[in-house]
Amino acid sequence: MLRVETPQYAVWQRSLFWLGWLSLLIPGYFISYGFTLVGSLVLSGYTETVDLVLVLIMGTALLELLLIAIYTLTRFWFQEASFGRLALLLVLGAAGIPLAALLGCVYAYAKLVLSM
Repeated sequence: MLRVETPQYAVWQRSLFWLGWLSLLIPGYFISYGFTLVGSLVLSGYTETVDLVLVLIMGTALLELLLIAIYTLTRFWFQEASFGRLALLLVLGAAGIPLAALLGCVYAYAKLVLSM
């Protein structure tokens, strides 16, 4: 069987990838902390609509962050994607998803609690 050789990532690309991949742990920690904090309220019977929406937003953000981490790790490990694509996905995971979750939570809180 014919195998096509893929180019190896440079040392600086590997270092930058691992730095970016490990930086996914920071927003993951804060999102999971908020998820468990609000989730404990929901599980204890405090079922306001805003709490349910916040749990759904943070749970979805955690799931997306996990999927990006798994996708980028497997593509990097087997060298199936370009470095630029991986870096873009890592930036999306480290900055884009937490920002979207924050804006969604603020909007849901303002809409449901403050009746704006």
